[in-house]
Amino acid sequence: MNWSTYLALKHLFPSGRKLTFFTLMSILGVALGVAVLVVVLSVMNGFQAEIRRNLVRVQGEIRVEYPGFIEDLPAFEKKMQTFDEIEAIAPYGCGVVMLLHRDRPVFPFAKGITEDEAKVTGVSESLKFCSLGDLDDDRIILGEQLAIQLGIRLGDRVELYSPLALEALQNDDIIFPREVEVVGFFEANDYDRNAFLCSLGRMQDLYALGEGAHGFTIKVKPGYSVEKFAEKLQAQLGSEYRVTDWIHSNSDLLFALRWEKTMMFFVLLFILLVASFSISSMLITNVVRKTREIGAVIAMGGNRWGIARCFCLQGFFVGICGIFLGIGGGMAVLYYRDGIINIVDKISTGSNAQNYLSQFTHLPVDFAINDFIFIGLFSLLVCIFSGIIPGLKAARIYPADALRGE
Repeated sequence: MNWSTYLALKHLFPSGRKLTFFTLMSILGVALGVAVLVVVLSVMNGFQAEIRRNLVRVQGEIRVEYPGFIEDLPAFEKKMQTFDEIEAIAPYGCGVVMLLHRDRPVFPFAKGITEDEAKVTGVSESLKFCSLGDLDDDRIILGEQLAIQLGIRLGDRVELYSPLALEALQNDDIIFPREVEVVGFFEANDYDRNAFLCSLGRMQDLYALGEGAHGFTIKVKPGYSVEKFAEKLQAQLGSEYRVTDWIHSNSDLLFALRWEKTMMFFVLLFILLVASFSISSMLITNVVRKTREIGAVIAMGGNRWGIARCFCLQGFFVGICGIFLGIGGGMAVLYYRDGIINIVDKISTGSNAQNYLSQFTHLPVDFAINDFIFIGLFSLLVCIFSGIIPGLKAARIYPADALRGE
């Protein structure tokens, strides 16, 4: 161990004495900044991951649509089997219809699916009191929020009106409503709050699709890039088809989430900057208190740059202790996050805020190793730079002035 490192450790952790007050406050300042960054960024990552999962669960990874509708479903499915990247494929029909229950009309979004839908989306995970096998031409599955809005219970019957009814009236024809039974519900979120599921056959009837479908949902095999395969599929199918992956179709939302995380990180960095001023103040105090000692070291042949390095090393050691303490504290807060939130909510509002989150049953967290590395390195650099000014001040001390009066 060289003499500058030895002096740095002796200044921070004097032998035979407890940790000095200034050192303790400096370490706690860094630890607080690191802990806040760990908590906030991990929670932001959790929200992003949860929203991404919900988007894929509802929309699927890739959708292929054709102007009007795809008529020959078997031929299209056979063509898709030539791509090694595809794990599963399912047809769908979608559109707005009028649903009537007890003379209360609403205009929800209807999606007609087959049992293959479970292979390409996470719809099965959100079903309640039913399964996809319960769907047929006379049965539907309502979104939970829509059912609550209309006061619909299991077994109730509702009427579906085709959007083609107005066109039929112009030709003096009448399209009668289809009466169907509600056999279950699915847990809806912001992306499918006003929607219901029906069989593809019922959607073909409502929209006069014949044996066709509006499009296909595709699930990509693990290890393949969804974006790259979507581009490849678009090139293979031609411009008459529209191939959309979930990332591009939700690009504005995903950009907003990334931007929000960046801004939160930028704002919380000021906590670390405040901690760096605390470290600088502590080190400047050390320079004043140790003036004679610094002068003696220089008089004995100590390098002035070694003196400056000594104070930068003090910032380094404070940073190391603060980073590990902050990461540990942040992880502890995240581990008990739900209990902490419940206590804070009951004290502040007297209720549990998580009960009002439609998409999240608890505060989501996702740990990203890159964030931890970046937080640690940035915090360490801030702590090291906080020792530069005190180090330069100490390096400019003249031995004669420092030792005068001895």
